[in-house]
This record gives sequence, C-alpha cells and structure tokens, in this order.
Amino acid sequence: MALEPVPQSPEGASGATIAQGLAGMPVFGAAAWLTARIFGSVATVPLAEELAFRGYLVRRLIAADFENVPTTRFTWPSVLISSVLFGAMHQERWLAATIAGILYALVLRRKGQLSHAVLSHATTNAMIAAHVLITGSWSLWM
Repeated sequence: MALEPVPQSPEGASGATIAQGLAGMPVFGAAAWLTARIFGSVATVPLAEELAFRGYLVRRLIAADFENVPTTRFTWPSVLISSVLFGAMHQERWLAATIAGILYALVLRRKGQLSHAVLSHATTNAMIAAHVLITGSWSLWM
C-alpha cells in the first residue's frame, strides 16, 4: 500500500544497504553522513520542493503570469495537479506524499507565506528522520 513502509527484499536490499554502509564506516564518517542526510531532508529538500511545487507550479497552473498570482489564491485543479506530481516524485509513498502536498498547499493558502509551507514540510521530514533513527527503518530514506 502507498502509505506503508517499503518492505525489505529477501536479499536485504532497500534500507539494509544504508545500515550496512553506516556499519562499515568509521564513527565520524557515519555521524557526518547522518548529519548531512538529516540537514538535506529537513532544510534543503523542503525549501527546494516548496519553491517548485507551491511557490511556482500551483500558481503557474492558475495563470501564465504566476508572479502576479497571490500565494493565497487557490484552485482545486492547481492544488491537485501539483500535489499528484509531488506525490509521483516520492515513488512508493506517492499517496502519502500527495496528501502531504495538498496539506502544504492548504497551509500556504491559510498563512499566505511560502515559509509556512516550507516549515510544515521540514517538520514532516524531521519526524520521518527521527522515526528512521529511532526505529532503524532505513527504507524510508530510499
């Protein structure tokens, strides 16, 4: 199902490769990799994806002159199309990502500032990172 974690393959691929790779690294290397991965997931990715999907695509689907479309302007077709495309980027978790995209668009509409959608997205990714680190569900980072 699209909302469930990706099952590990019998050969141990998927998230097991991350765990094996980290286990084979020196402690400093593993810590540096995890720090970079978390920073990317929580800071870089939400900023880039929100600029692309909510900052540009939602408004571009409303009007060709997207810069003059207020961030609070909302049409269901623009939100649904951009959210489905956002979900498609997340492959096996496409349904969860599509729902998240809709929610981020609703945050943008309500608050009127892209920074609120970025913060919502960053919070989601921080919770996923915490779950991965606590439970070892490395496949969530595949």
